[in-house]
Amino acid sequence: MHRIFFPKELKERIEIRGSKAHKISSVLRMNKEEKLLIFDGKGKSQIMKIHEINKDSVSLYAPKNIINKPKNIPEIILAISLIKPSRFETAIEKTTELGVSEIYPMVTQNTSSIFHKRMNQKIIDRMTNIAISAAEQCGNDFIPQIHSPIKLEQILNFNDEETKFILYYEKAKLDSKIDIKITDYKKVIILIGPEGGFTESEYYQINQKSLVLSLGENILRTETASICAVHEVNRLIRSTL
Repeated sequence: MHRIFFPKELKERIEIRGSKAHKISSVLRMNKEEKLLIFDGKGKSQIMKIHEINKDSVSLYAPKNIINKPKNIPEIILAISLIKPSRFETAIEKTTELGVSEIYPMVTQNTSSIFHKRMNQKIIDRMTNIAISAAEQCGNDFIPQIHSPIKLEQILNFNDEETKFILYYEKAKLDSKIDIKITDYKKVIILIGPEGGFTESEYYQINQKSLVLSLGENILRTETASICAVHEVNRLIRSTL
């Protein structure tokens, strides 16, 4: 069943306009009484039938009740150093599919100033649309919030009793033992560094507050590391349920 994001409150009857209406009518070529799964990006979804359809608008009605899916606990938050936009977009797409709840573009000492200066609201909106498309495709009812760029030091200030930082570091021991239960926390923040890695002073700051683990012996590109790290945290969460 095709899934469509609807950014407003889900009701028994809704109307979709603009590019989404065009997609339903002209790309998917759907007809009256066909079903769509509509979701709001915040955990609510419902199966709806098409009542009226044209290229500019689609009206739908709900034969069934709204499904309200609770957020996963702990929430997975990704703090990833700014990199080339096309590669950053890959990280957004794939980690949305894996279920992250928030994404922070992070500025570190080795982050390119070019990427930081280019990051404006237009680019954030584009990245949000990439996350929406990924959620529509993969079946995720939650769309991650993509924040404005933030410095590493500010991220580390999010530290509290309900939050756990995880750093996947190429120099960490491959057999690092995990002596905590991830599901005891409400939020897990994954820290992914830039191409040049974190500096020694940054690593020292992070190490004071983080669980440091390994993704293997190879040095991964930033977007690859983010995808692997989110997958690994999901695996850790499932293993403790």
